[in-house]
Amino acid sequence: MTAVRPTGVPGSVRDEQARRSRRPITLAAALTAIVAVTVVVVVPVSEMAGTSLPKHEAGALNPPPAPSYALGKLVAPYNVPMSDPTVTVGSSTDYLYTGAGGYDPPNISVRAFTDLEHLGNEVDAMPALPPWTTGWTSAPDVRHVEGRYVMWFSAPDLDDILATGVPAKCIGVGVSTSPFGPFIVGRIPVICNPSGSIDPRTFLAPDGQLWLDWKADVNAAWGPAQNPDLPQNQPTVLWTQRLAPDGMTLEESPDELLAATRPWEHKLIEAPQMVHANGRFYLFFSANPSYQDGDGIGVAVCRGPAGPCEEPYAGPILGSSALGLGPGEESLFTQGGVTWMLFSPSGAALYRQLAVARIAFGPHGPYVSAFDGAIPGLPVQRGHGLSSSVTERVRSSDPVRPTKSRNGCRTRGARELPEQHTVPLPSDSIARDRLRP
Repeated sequence: MTAVRPTGVPGSVRDEQARRSRRPITLAAALTAIVAVTVVVVVPVSEMAGTSLPKHEAGALNPPPAPSYALGKLVAPYNVPMSDPTVTVGSSTDYLYTGAGGYDPPNISVRAFTDLEHLGNEVDAMPALPPWTTGWTSAPDVRHVEGRYVMWFSAPDLDDILATGVPAKCIGVGVSTSPFGPFIVGRIPVICNPSGSIDPRTFLAPDGQLWLDWKADVNAAWGPAQNPDLPQNQPTVLWTQRLAPDGMTLEESPDELLAATRPWEHKLIEAPQMVHANGRFYLFFSANPSYQDGDGIGVAVCRGPAGPCEEPYAGPILGSSALGLGPGEESLFTQGGVTWMLFSPSGAALYRQLAVARIAFGPHGPYVSAFDGAIPGLPVQRGHGLSSSVTERVRSSDPVRPTKSRNGCRTRGARELPEQHTVPLPSDSIARDRLRP
């Protein structure tokens, strides 16, 4: 397995108040700012046959305002942390995963639902943390692969302290036989760019190939002020890499998807989500500092799952609104032929709340569709099924000796799990070598 070594891509801890650019903001301003949401619907993306990217003049396109009914809708519980929401669609039950709001449990929350307006009880899907972190786990991504559930996530790595004095945030992977966990995580992170890596998101391409997208957390190296206007502060970059059929093993080398180059992004993009619709590949992402009215959700069009991607629009498709400031941390899922986007606007006390909007794909690309307030619920027709009663026995393994990887760093093999666990621990041999600047 090749080493993950994208160049020029620092990263950070995403302390929900330090990872992105944080300028002071008052609660009154957060609650009173009503900025019109925007939708991209008017300018066609040039026809793509998989060989060329659309050509537009930079900054030439400004999406028109959306009608108020297209804002989306907040989902209970309100005014509590619901960061990094993502849904795993099941055959009869769906599962909402959210990240931690701090260092206290639950580390990764999961709530079952058949109706998104009536979520089930919160369960900690990762009650036992891996030894390389102490919490503030974020950006969970759960997919059913080869009879088990695979979770990618990010968390601060205690062994990787940045020049700013905080641990870099790195990406780990865990497995479970149940969507509720417990997810068992490897003893070292899988991906860690020079200053950290966050926001992992899997994507299943039409040809059946699994991919992992993530953000190299470049803004972690910007320092405490998090000022994107300083010339030495480099733009953040989104990356992708092939996954093996097991959903846990990275293959080949990473490819750059997109860098933060648009003026409205202020050098900061994150939360990549690749989507294939109408024969095209679209990359959704969040941009600009969070907790502010400039933060929003953008979209790029890509040549393929490995990129490259290009932004045909001069602004976000979804911005601040009456729902809250700076919507971001988006994720998309399809239910009954309808595509929904979860996102997290900042609400009271600047908590990341849970909201949902409907996304449609027209000849000019994706846009926020008319929304009558009805949100996903069962019964619906499903595109695929998930089993909640999968069992896999642990195979006994020989004692593992440390091995030397291609780039000279040491990795370790899998350790045997206690008998009560029924899923193999992700082998440390699949974890990437520690990447240093």
